[in-house]
Amino acid sequence: MNPYDFVRIDWARPPERRRPIWHHRLISQEGQQLYSGRLAVDIYAETPLFIADSRSGLPDPRKAVQSIKDGQGAYIIPGSSLKGMLRNVVETLGNGCLTLFDGSYERRQVNYGRAVPEVFLHCSDNTNLCIACRIFGMLKEHSQGVYLGKVAISDAYAYPEKTYLYAPIYTRQLMEPKPHHASFYLDEARQYIAGRKYYFHHSAEMDPVTRNGLVYMGGKPANRHIQPLSYSTQFHVRIDFTNLEPDEFAALLLAITLEDRMRHKIGYGKPLGLGSVYLFPTRLTLIDYAARYTQANKERGMAVYEGDSLWTVIDGPLDEFYQKHLLQSALVDLRRIWRWPPDPTVDYYYPDKHKWFDTSASIGKRIADTRNVP
Repeated sequence: MNPYDFVRIDWARPPERRRPIWHHRLISQEGQQLYSGRLAVDIYAETPLFIADSRSGLPDPRKAVQSIKDGQGAYIIPGSSLKGMLRNVVETLGNGCLTLFDGSYERRQVNYGRAVPEVFLHCSDNTNLCIACRIFGMLKEHSQGVYLGKVAISDAYAYPEKTYLYAPIYTRQLMEPKPHHASFYLDEARQYIAGRKYYFHHSAEMDPVTRNGLVYMGGKPANRHIQPLSYSTQFHVRIDFTNLEPDEFAALLLAITLEDRMRHKIGYGKPLGLGSVYLFPTRLTLIDYAARYTQANKERGMAVYEGDSLWTVIDGPLDEFYQKHLLQSALVDLRRIWRWPPDPTVDYYYPDKHKWFDTSASIGKRIADTRNVP
């Protein structure tokens, strides 16, 4: 089965854009509650996990490269990686703009620019933003200003006593995207793009897809020699937020918690079975800044929630978001792709280029048709 699929976009429902609540306000102009505070989250590796370190130079292919560490040698998941992952989920389920879409692929030989209505493209005016840009910020070249966003995510640090190493592996070479295969990348009517790309989880009972050694193409290694972190490695991260409106607060919570039978994907090697993680909130601190500056008691507008009380606070905004803002078709698709545990009878791999992609038999075939192809 092809290792990725697309989550549909509801083209009849353009992103709702509005003026964001700026950082200096204590309440909204309508007097509604704003959410500020921080959330502590534990992250569990459900499969081997590898986060590449972009700061390092070219590695020695004979030596297994380890997942990224900080300057003190602690394993981390960079906050920027977590922010990108959560933003994608908010854009997908909360009907945000297409932040990263530019329409041009394969050295400009394929262009799907006309396959996305202009109203769905990246926000460009900081007074009129979709839900994802209001939460995480907007920065676009030639746009009307920038917006910093209202969420800050620290690096996630592995607990030293809960850090486990997987055996070194040679990965399978990863395929470049093939947007020219329009039956994958466009909808069935070939009018719009198929949606947002997500990778399936591989069963934790299966090993990652590997090779016996380095594979060379054009005299250069086409795969990597890595040592991922292993199952059950556990991280902790802090997420700070300021002046989130109720739908923004709920969208952030949904992006973090998902649903019980879903998991996130992050890092290198997602098509190979790496990077499945479980995010579990452990402590929520809410700060009422209006009360903080007017009360004399020691709490001063601060409330802390753990255990059952934490989930009671989370469930309320989520219920309202499901009713008023959620893209139901997107959730249906993401449930299917990010289901956990995944179907252990399915092997995920790229169909062979010469045996399938470049044959007449593949013309018009959808991703669902790749279940049993060579």
